[in-house]
Amino acid sequence: MIVGVIAALVVVNVLVGQIPGKLDLTQNQLFSLSDQTYKLLDGLQSDLTITTVGKPDNQDPTIKEILAKYAARTRHVALQNIDPERNPGWTRQYDPNNQGLSPGSLVVASGKKYKTIGVYDMYNYDASNPNRQPQLTSLSVEQRVTSAVQFVTAEKNVTLYVLQDHGEQTLDSLGLTTSVGNENYAVKSLSLLTEKAVPADADILLVMAPKTDFTPQDADKIRAYLDQGGRAVILVDLLARDRALPNLAGLLQTYGIDVRSAVVVEGDQNKMAAQNPLYVIPNLESHDILAPLRTNNYAIILPGPQVIQTLELKKRSLRIEPLLTSSSKSWGKMNITNAKTVSKESGDLSGPFTLAVAITDPATDPSRKDTKLIVVGNIQFLSQNLTAQIPGNGDFFMNSLDWLREQKQNISIRAKNLLQMRLTLTNFQALLFSGIVVVLMPLLVLGAGFLVWMRRRHL
Repeated sequence: MIVGVIAALVVVNVLVGQIPGKLDLTQNQLFSLSDQTYKLLDGLQSDLTITTVGKPDNQDPTIKEILAKYAARTRHVALQNIDPERNPGWTRQYDPNNQGLSPGSLVVASGKKYKTIGVYDMYNYDASNPNRQPQLTSLSVEQRVTSAVQFVTAEKNVTLYVLQDHGEQTLDSLGLTTSVGNENYAVKSLSLLTEKAVPADADILLVMAPKTDFTPQDADKIRAYLDQGGRAVILVDLLARDRALPNLAGLLQTYGIDVRSAVVVEGDQNKMAAQNPLYVIPNLESHDILAPLRTNNYAIILPGPQVIQTLELKKRSLRIEPLLTSSSKSWGKMNITNAKTVSKESGDLSGPFTLAVAITDPATDPSRKDTKLIVVGNIQFLSQNLTAQIPGNGDFFMNSLDWLREQKQNISIRAKNLLQMRLTLTNFQALLFSGIVVVLMPLLVLGAGFLVWMRRRHL
């Protein structure tokens, strides 16, 4: 019988090993690809190669397993491993600046186009606490590789123009250059003082909290760009009040909204971060931009956001969709400069408020694209400290860009959380479960044995 059982186990294990399918039982589906990646792979028309740099024995098994999913899905993806010490000629063609490809890096190439992914770009770290070592928080292999596949197979990359000359912040100052570059955006600076118009190759215009107002000519140039089916993200800083920036305010009013000079204070304890009523945790409304954040239970924190009001008099064709809203217990502080308390006072506004909107103005000409805008009454949510600790903040910004360029697959592909969720029990719960395991279950076994003994005794 023992020999028979062992033989059966061997046969079962051999048969199971031949089954091609695998089941991903990890909490965050670390070894599974998203539907958006599968759709991209299914639509590939050109061949590409994903190369792992380094010695074969030193490959990260997690990354190796994820890459195997790409090759298994389509014949257009081939995997290989190259040791740069044995193949220096191969390395030079993908390292023109001679900076060196570190072991563990990836090279995604198709024809003459290629993109390298550094080993540290596939992991996200929390370095917000200077008193401790950076903590590994999430895995972004699929996010980086799928983006690289898009880059090497795309006929044209998206151009993002960042407005300057009005005291705006930059992607560098907010630490967003790498994130934007990883999503295949070609970033350029735009000065409307020297340009007669927004360049024709501008796919998205980014306005990052100007501190001085647009000139009437600047506002007209941006308005003309948007009228032709342009796309823009406009972030309004707390210090840039609408009464001080009439031309910017007039531009926003063209699209049916007004950013009020009112700081939102949250009165709901569950909607404020660190018990600070000025750090608002907004409600995530129903929208493609926010769908993956809701799925992953990601929150967003807005420090001192401003009120965005929809105007009663606006174009009928405009579709204004709230993205982030405050609770009904919030209020808006109107007297920002002289306010001595965050408590609600006479003259303050009553919530709830809209804090971010997505605006669509459908094109009347079928040959043109719809005009689309994202407007947020805050920019501090993109500070490096917050984006490092709150992944939802950075994802919201990147998802907004992807929504503007109509790349829904990118919106849903985000880093997968690696933080371990610990089970925390109260003293009562610990005592209850201990009683069940130590007392109740043995008593049930003894009781069952006693009943069997009684029945047999009376037979």
